[in-house]
Amino acid sequence: MAIELVTGRKIAETSSKGNQEKWLEDGRWYKLDLFGYEALSEVVVSGLLGKTNITGLGFRFVTYRMEKMEVHRRIRTGCSSENFLQDDESILTFADLLTKGIGPDWQKRTERMSLKAKIHWLADTVAELTGLERMGEYLTLLFEIDMLFLNEDRHLNNIAVLRRGEVFDYCPIFDFGAGLLSSTRDYPVDILPKGLIRLVQARPFNCSFVRQVHAAQEAFSPQLQCGFSRADVEAALESAAAFYPRRDWPYIRDRVRESIRTQYRKLYQ
Repeated sequence: MAIELVTGRKIAETSSKGNQEKWLEDGRWYKLDLFGYEALSEVVVSGLLGKTNITGLGFRFVTYRMEKMEVHRRIRTGCSSENFLQDDESILTFADLLTKGIGPDWQKRTERMSLKAKIHWLADTVAELTGLERMGEYLTLLFEIDMLFLNEDRHLNNIAVLRRGEVFDYCPIFDFGAGLLSSTRDYPVDILPKGLIRLVQARPFNCSFVRQVHAAQEAFSPQLQCGFSRADVEAALESAAAFYPRRDWPYIRDRVRESIRTQYRKLYQ
């Protein structure tokens, strides 16, 4: 059964790639596929993150589930996640934090720095502004996750802290929808996944995933340990298969498999 949502309560644009519609309804956030299979990416990635050491490190991540939704009088595919904010909490993105805490021209301070120095500066500055002393480990973990799942949309509005008055906490890691070659607009289905994977760049530093992750690991040491198998990848895929047309499933499945296989080798070689 589809969930009926009222588009008049649209409150956010969740992607720098377009106006992906998102709602808060009965304690859950719902968002729609926009350019491909973003919901599947959210669900597969968060499912596999459950078989990593993230919680053992003391951090959290958002778990997503597939949904069918009636929106604009059409049945649409999307996903949902639990609203993790407490009543007295708010999200403060790194973009807002740095602008308010350092100034609107804060990026000039890092222009002449090496990549490793930029990452160190970002972690140290956010730690100083928030009191969160493990920010370097948190960022390294985040960059490793994005590398493993080819998430290209980790701009500074997709990295955040939680705020409760003047007290800060680490935000659960969220928003994996731009991973796994999910945008068929940017990564056409008539090109083999291997060719597309080489085109994907990491954010927020606009370089290769390998460069970004290696620089962070050199600064703060590796963080992510994975315990999932190929069978786990297949099970995560199957949980979403019924939400997409049968004709599209072969290329979606192959793109996801190849993305994870290729990136896993790069991350742990």
